[in-house]
Amino acid sequence: MAIDARTRKKLIRILKLLGSDQPGERDSAALAAHKLVASLGTDWDTLLEPPPETKVVIRRVREWDINHQEAAETRIRQLRDTNERQARQIRGLRTRVNSLLDRERLRRTSKDDEDEMRPDGSPPP
Repeated sequence: MAIDARTRKKLIRILKLLGSDQPGERDSAALAAHKLVASLGTDWDTLLEPPPETKVVIRRVREWDINHQEAAETRIRQLRDTNERQARQIRGLRTRVNSLLDRERLRRTSKDDEDEMRPDGSPPP
């Protein structure tokens, strides 16, 4: 038999008193525990009996109108489209990075050429 949480806590508090140093307190605790179990309409054997094992039943659910092969092929197509789109994005980014690098090289070369000019604006000898 299972007892509710409130009664269980009460019984635990009473049973803790069985470890008291005072003999009268121990006797009172034992009597209170016995009365509590009796008020539940059960006995110690039934109360302390382990709960029955619960059996888990697994049922296979039938999936109607689902074509797993078609679903897999659709997912594969989606993944291929995603890969192609990402490849296009990577190519575009590569082109953009290369053009930025080319501009930076041109800017540095033109700056170096300006630095080599004489203060009066004439080219070096």
